[in-house]
Amino acid sequence: MPEILIISLIVSFITTIITVPWLIKKLTESGLVGVDHNKFDKPKIPEMGGLAVVIGFIAGVSTLLVINKIFDNDDFPILAAPLLAVVGAALTGIMDDLFSIRQRLKAVIPFLFAIPVGVYTADKTTMSFVFITVDFGVLMVLIAPFGVTCAANAGNMLEGFNGLGAGLGIIITLTLIIISFSFEATDSLMLLFPLLGALFAFLWFNRFPSKIFPGDTLTLFMGATIACAAIIGDMKTIGALLFIPMIIEFFLKLRGHFQSENYGTPDKEGFLSYSKRSESLTHLVMKKKRIKEKHLVWLIWGIEALLCLIVGLLAVVEIL
Repeated sequence: MPEILIISLIVSFITTIITVPWLIKKLTESGLVGVDHNKFDKPKIPEMGGLAVVIGFIAGVSTLLVINKIFDNDDFPILAAPLLAVVGAALTGIMDDLFSIRQRLKAVIPFLFAIPVGVYTADKTTMSFVFITVDFGVLMVLIAPFGVTCAANAGNMLEGFNGLGAGLGIIITLTLIIISFSFEATDSLMLLFPLLGALFAFLWFNRFPSKIFPGDTLTLFMGATIACAAIIGDMKTIGALLFIPMIIEFFLKLRGHFQSENYGTPDKEGFLSYSKRSESLTHLVMKKKRIKEKHLVWLIWGIEALLCLIVGLLAVVEIL
């Protein structure tokens, strides 16, 4: 089993790392570019890079299914429900990158695509925290797709800096992989390994200074995939806790009715500053001190990594 998962990771990594350069060229030629506001010279960077991650992920999952068929291995679960959900989130991201759809559609479409996940997990209706366990019963049919929708849009909250979103996704995915092995959650691993390979490959091009932006295609898809992995692996509470920085970001952005952007004001030396009302975790950091973009990204990554370490330890000692 671990060997097959590693193969899927390698396939998704190679597929993504081959696809991104081609995508950079095609997106630039098509004029699908955005301004990098955190750079003094405001370069234009191709967007919708998440398409490469989606392609790499599908290649990785397809490899798992093919190997499963060849060796007639019965260890693998039926992936139709979670795959439908993540593809729905990806399509929503693509539409938003191309047409800037309304926020309500970014919530409704992933929810509808994720309803089968709720049906698939109808026997996993409990959520535990410390010594409290809640059984949601048949409501899980609606709670699960709601969770996928929230995670998809949460993945889109804490972004706007080179490598930030992809790096956060890698940290969370690695954490869930470790916990999944501890919980023997085979279902989750089939989603997490291909996602990890694709994100690692994408980060190579998206890290500072970025050659391609992820777009909502990546952030919505990544959030939905992580949520599906947590739900089908019966790690719902763990998954929710790992999104705490994004949840905080949601409430900060709510103050400005989601009109603010995470950008800072760069100077010629590359330092960022921010003087308006804080409506993002990144705003709080930039108002506290002048900081370069890559250092701000490392700081947010570090906060998420510390959170993942704490949640992972609580999960291992079976408090969660």
